[in-house]
Amino acid sequence: MHQIHFIQKLYNKFFPQSFAKGLKLTSISEENENLPIDKKKKLANDLLTKAEEALLKENLDAIKLFNEAAQLDPSNPLIWYRQGLAFFEYGCQSNKEEALLLASKNFKIATGLDNEIFDFWWAWGNVLFVLGTKKEEYHYFLEAKIKYKSALSLSKNQADDILSELHWDNALIYTQIADHSGEAIDLKIAIEEFHKSIALQEDIPAPFWNDLATAYLKMGGLINDNGIYLQAIDYFKLAIQKSKKYTEAWASIAHCYTELYINTLNEDYFNLANTHFETTLEINPLDSELWLEWANLLGESGKLNKDPKKLRGAIEKCIRAKRRNKDCNLISAQWVESLALLGAYTNRLDLISEAESKIMKATDLYSDESDLWYSYGICMQAFAIYYDDIDYDYFAIEKFQIGLSIDRTNSELWNEIASTHSKIGKELEDIDMLERSIKFFTKAIDLKPVSPAIIFDYAKALTFLAELTLNQKTLEDSIKQFEVALNLQNNAILSHPNWIFYYGSALDLLGDLFEKESYYLKAVEVFNNVLLVDPDYEKIHYRLALCFSHLLEVNPKTEYFEKASNCFKLATKQDLEDENVWLEWGLMLISYGFENFSDMASNQYYVEAEQKLIKSGQLGNQHAYYHLACLCSLNKNFDQAINLLEKAKEVDMLPPIEELLDDEWLDNLRESELFSQFLYQIEKKQNI
Repeated sequence: MHQIHFIQKLYNKFFPQSFAKGLKLTSISEENENLPIDKKKKLANDLLTKAEEALLKENLDAIKLFNEAAQLDPSNPLIWYRQGLAFFEYGCQSNKEEALLLASKNFKIATGLDNEIFDFWWAWGNVLFVLGTKKEEYHYFLEAKIKYKSALSLSKNQADDILSELHWDNALIYTQIADHSGEAIDLKIAIEEFHKSIALQEDIPAPFWNDLATAYLKMGGLINDNGIYLQAIDYFKLAIQKSKKYTEAWASIAHCYTELYINTLNEDYFNLANTHFETTLEINPLDSELWLEWANLLGESGKLNKDPKKLRGAIEKCIRAKRRNKDCNLISAQWVESLALLGAYTNRLDLISEAESKIMKATDLYSDESDLWYSYGICMQAFAIYYDDIDYDYFAIEKFQIGLSIDRTNSELWNEIASTHSKIGKELEDIDMLERSIKFFTKAIDLKPVSPAIIFDYAKALTFLAELTLNQKTLEDSIKQFEVALNLQNNAILSHPNWIFYYGSALDLLGDLFEKESYYLKAVEVFNNVLLVDPDYEKIHYRLALCFSHLLEVNPKTEYFEKASNCFKLATKQDLEDENVWLEWGLMLISYGFENFSDMASNQYYVEAEQKLIKSGQLGNQHAYYHLACLCSLNKNFDQAINLLEKAKEVDMLPPIEELLDDEWLDNLRESELFSQFLYQIEKKQNI
């Protein structure tokens, strides 16, 4: 009778209002106590039926009837099982956790009396699952998993429809457990259980397809696998086929396409995500989370493509979301980010200042929100773009660091702090900043391993570092990362010609390190792809000209010279004021004439080279002084050569003495007394 007294205490604990109204639990009468066992069982069953009917009507007098039935037949597990079912149903209908807890206790007693009954374990698992969902307590899901495991071990003779339900329930438990554990193995088991259920079903309902698709969506997010997202979409579509108004499935498809767009930067996925958000919000226009997700999509695309129209769209969606949820910081974060970037890309200081005002208020109120600090950093980056002032980039780094001190698992924060270090490192030619940038990029990629945008930025940072250090391994790593990013983005040539451009630049630099014709030819091929997509791409003709001039140094073919000259000519048409184009053109002419012709034959190239170098100097390129001095040395015009070296020295554009002594273009000049005097003056100043 121990369980009788135990359950009476629970009745009193969970339903004290009933006892306050006069409900009394008494022992069974002496008359009933003396009934034969079979009559006791029949009476207990009758009382149980009456109790079930009363509880369905929310009449808590049912508790007295349950108690009497249990006293009449306390060792009958069905008595406790039926009580559990009744309280389970009542708890679900009335949303009363107390009834669910009481149901769980009843199922515990039932299994204690007979642990070989399939239905007992399944029902116990179900009530624990509902408790876990309602109370958001992880331990209930773990307990439910154990009960379902016991049910599965006893399910040998169950009908297919029963088994399919059990596998479905088990799949849902593992999906919930995965949310807490973060382990892909739990989702793998969940998906396996879903497929076992499919094999036992003839007509699969929309909720099942939605639950299966949700497991795939969660798996995609956990391992960042585009193929898994595509599978999730297929299953969500099956849910919609069963029920056109299945809002949850429409929203989830939009979410899947958003993740695919972020991972691949494929505009087709952007358009599909956009369309599904439109459809979802037509069905459910009051969902603030959906408006925010749409804003995130537009904001991400607007940022990547520097598209003011999409950024305005993101802001408009944030406003709609804010109307329905005024306290959501994620909405504020996206609003600030889009507003600041819109100001940067449209040269509107007022928009950036408005964004700054919003984010300062938000971080004052909610200083522990990492997403707000991320947006604060973006706001500082926007000021850096507007003012062309690197100090704001340092402010951005400070904000990102605060965000990372709150959440070190945020890949976007790692990416932005890495990108900002890369920008500063390139601008200041600071090796330490670039090395830090690369360390931060690896953190971002660890957290989001198939994001082509992050990998591309990482490859750029490696290239910048290789340019400063001339480190072969760093450069080879950069090329490898460019190729990874391009392989992840199927239509990169069309969508991102800048990616191809940077890839070609890295190959050109690799050619410089190895002086190998094949690398230069590969770079030419890559640059030509950019040219096909965008003939007006900035500096494309200049980069092609440099490639051909480098090829000339390795293999002095007339074909390479002609192509280099033609590309330099096109580069000047593209930008007549580019001082570097004129300088490099002049240097190419000097080099070609010096390496391949006699003094008389090379003179025509030197004359043309002088014109290009003078043009470069007129446009402000102070390196032209030194190179003109070299040209004068080749022409044996020593007085003019020394004058030009003096000017180069005045503007601090003179190479180190070692280079002056080693430069073969100065061989003629070095034989003159004028050069000895010039060198003596330099050494004398250095020794003071």
